[in-house]
Amino acid sequence: MSRGGASLPAMSTAQPLTIRAGATARRRLCDEGFQADAFSTLVGASGGPKWLVLRHLDEVLSERLIGRRKSPLVTLGSSIGSFRHACHAMADPRAAFERLQEAYVHQRYDHGRPTKPEVSVESVKVLDHVLGARGASEVVANEHVRSHFVAVRLRGGDADAGPGFGLRLGASAIANAISRRALGAFYERAVFGPEECEIAWPDFETRNVPLTPENLTPALLASGSIPLVMEGVRGIPGAPGTWLDGGIVDYHFDFRFGAPDGLVLYPHFFDRITPGWFDKLLKWRRPAPEAMDRVVMIAPSDDFVRSLPGGKVPDRKDFETLPTEERIGRWNAVTEQCRVLADDLVSVIDGSRWADRIQPFV
Repeated sequence: MSRGGASLPAMSTAQPLTIRAGATARRRLCDEGFQADAFSTLVGASGGPKWLVLRHLDEVLSERLIGRRKSPLVTLGSSIGSFRHACHAMADPRAAFERLQEAYVHQRYDHGRPTKPEVSVESVKVLDHVLGARGASEVVANEHVRSHFVAVRLRGGDADAGPGFGLRLGASAIANAISRRALGAFYERAVFGPEECEIAWPDFETRNVPLTPENLTPALLASGSIPLVMEGVRGIPGAPGTWLDGGIVDYHFDFRFGAPDGLVLYPHFFDRITPGWFDKLLKWRRPAPEAMDRVVMIAPSDDFVRSLPGGKVPDRKDFETLPTEERIGRWNAVTEQCRVLADDLVSVIDGSRWADRIQPFV
């Protein structure tokens, strides 16, 4: 039985979670066990529907990482990572995650391939359902969870459609293949967060935009506005221009950013990290080992992923390949089966079995 009381499919003897840590993080966990205040930063990656595998694990983190700490926690997210972290910063995170699952899973595109405006409208509906009347104010006012949401602006004009836009995207992909730092010639990063931003970026120009109740919803929407799939977001208070998905630059993050002292916790969809959106075809590009020294990554194991309905983590292609009702059923089944990831994390935390479970980054 799982934490939620539901009977789940039989699992192999392999552990459902893979846990990786840098040298400093491993040493602290093995010596001290899981101490909520040992972690200063929580990172959330882009990935759209992939977040469903972390749905119940997020509830554990809300209780064990956030609910039991004395010091503030800095959260840094792009795209769906931003959506998840907004839930963590609301007055009732458990209810917020329930609303996010309900609204996200039940998006409907029943008339062929949706247009960019249609996807943007559905995304606004998701955010409105999650945030409700008070959510934006709750996130901004939360001094215990210090939210930072990433979006980007493509330099050279504010159009987010047409041949010119496509050419600039293509040129940035080519430049990125040569050097990730070259993205700075094409994109400006914005971090929507506290007025005194707690994240430092050494790679290229980053604009810090104070987060307010008025700009929180458009900032979240921009953070998840996938180019060529959704419309860019304009008119964000404090951030003129057209803003797009933060995952273009910080897809899974390369961890070359400055964060408060302490460990960095990184719940992830996969047991591998792809720094930026354009790095998906660059299998050799991974974060540098020294950048991962204080990082603890928890992710479903490859064996566990193969056991899921459909044999994979949900992704955006499911909107195109599965009829709506079948997709909804599969996504809910995946989410339910992934309760065992939360159970496994609780057993490791309570049993202090870190030395047996932690693997190095590869």
